Amino acid sequence: MTEFDEEWLGDEDYSDSLWHYIAFNAPSEYIINALWCALSSDFGCINPNPMADIYLFNLSKEVVVFPYDDRGMDIVRPNKQFLKELYDQFEQYLLDYDKEAMDAVFGKNP
Repeated sequence: MTEFDEEWLGDEDYSDSLWHYIAFNAPSEYIINALWCALSSDFGCINPNPMADIYLFNLSKEVVVFPYDDRGMDIVRPNKQFLKELYDQFEQYLLDYDKEAMDAVFGKNP
């Protein structure tokens, strides 16, 4: 068994947790099912609820997406231009929480 990440030690929500990682290929038409799993996990009243964090990977495009609750998703990719295009297209939906940091990365003045 892998040793627990020290970042989570002492956190009552995670320190007693057992984590399993499962990766598989799925056709793109199943994205809606993966999104349902991701979003329902943050809302206890929605069923079925897999109680799992869902990450979507497109390895050929080098993109990782972590969808969560009603606020949206995190998107990670080594290609800054791709992320800038998303930033420009969806800027009105970005949360104020990280807006200053995103503006700094993508050349906008806060």
